[in-house]
This record gives sequence, C-alpha cells and structure tokens, in this order.
Amino acid sequence: MLSVESLQVEYNKVPAVRNLNIHVAAGEVVCLVGPNGAGKSTTTMAIAGVKRAASGTIRFADVDISRQTPEAIAALGISLVPEGRRIFGQLTVRENLIVGATLSRAAARRNQQLDRMFSLFPILKERSSQMAGQMSGGEQQQLAIARAMMTSPRLLIVDEPSLGLAPQYVDLVFETFAQLRSEGVTILVVEQSSRRALALADRLYLLRSGQVVMEGAVAELAGSAEFESAFFGEMSAT
Repeated sequence: MLSVESLQVEYNKVPAVRNLNIHVAAGEVVCLVGPNGAGKSTTTMAIAGVKRAASGTIRFADVDISRQTPEAIAALGISLVPEGRRIFGQLTVRENLIVGATLSRAAARRNQQLDRMFSLFPILKERSSQMAGQMSGGEQQQLAIARAMMTSPRLLIVDEPSLGLAPQYVDLVFETFAQLRSEGVTILVVEQSSRRALALADRLYLLRSGQVVMEGAVAELAGSAEFESAFFGEMSAT
C-alpha cells in the first residue's frame, strides 16, 4: 500500500532523513520508533505532503505522491494525526469533526461517520457542542483521531499519540487503535518510548539520526538481545 524509497528530507539543506526505506502493507500496523531527533515525525510529514522531500520516492496505492499537495494526498486516502493534536480550539467538537469531512468523498457520508466516531469515542458525543479548546489533552487526542477518521482513510498516520497523556487516556487511545486494526484499518504510528505501540504493531522500524537502523516483525525483534539493547538503550538515553 505504502512504499517509501531512498527518502531524503532536509531542513536548510541539512538532512533530517537520509536514504530511508519503509513499506506498509494493507491491513498492517507499523510502528516507527526511536529517540527524539531520529526523523520519525519528519518522515510522516513527508508522506502526508506537509514537508517536501529533497529526493526519493513515496508511492501510495501505486501512485507516486512524492510531489503532491497535502490536499491531493488526503484525497487519495491518507489521514495524518499530527504530534500535538492541532485541533481547532475555537470550534466545537462537532465542528472539528465536520472539518474533517470536507473532502468530497467524505462529505456524502458525513452523518454516518459522525455516528461512528461518537460510537468509538462516547465522550465526543457528550461534548459535541463544547469548545474543543476547553477539553483535556486526552479528550483532544480522541478528537484529533476522530477528525482524521472522518474521511474513512485507507491509511491512518498517527504521530506520538501518547505524548503528554495521562495513563488512562493512553490505554483508551491504544484500545481504539486495536479496534480499528480489527476492522482492517491500516495504521502507521510513531512512538518515542511507548511499549504499547509495540504490543499493537505487526512490524517496526527503529530510526536513529534519520536512518533505519533495524527493522522487522515485532514478534521476532522484541525477543532479540540486539533489539532490546538498541531500542530500550536508546529510549533510556532520551
């Protein structure tokens, strides 16, 4: 479904991601892990078209999206939940969700998707007329995920979903991902240190200094001494 080959992304001509190769198959949950500054968020922004790649190829469903706009990429079926949530604080919960359904292919089934999101996140239905900026961080994260899901994406990209959340909200968010996975939603999730992501993912890529240093099935890597040293050693150092 998603293929990233020889990706290089730069800031002021300084590479943040170098010669990066990843792939995500339909129905998979894939996790990008690594310390701060590893290039995880930059990679997701390049895939979503928010940050233009300096070189390399990004293909989604056999379409080259390397030079397409974020709007065109979203229309193809990719939704990004960015780090920090970035909800519209001066809009109500319901209005935030409606904004997420502005794509023509999503607008036709807006009410159906609203009902689905309210079912996934009951607190959003309860707070539907409340200003989003008045919600807690955990509630805002639920809103950010629901807003991204309003388009019924083929690929959901989530950047640092547990960052700054209380443990009960981390549990809720990852339970939601597990449910989406059971429904066949393809997910690419970025996590710096959460072992919950590893419990959810099928495969992972360990990034360091903008490059993939280890990759493979979670079931295989999680039990290896090399991975434990590379992953948990990096995490404890951050």
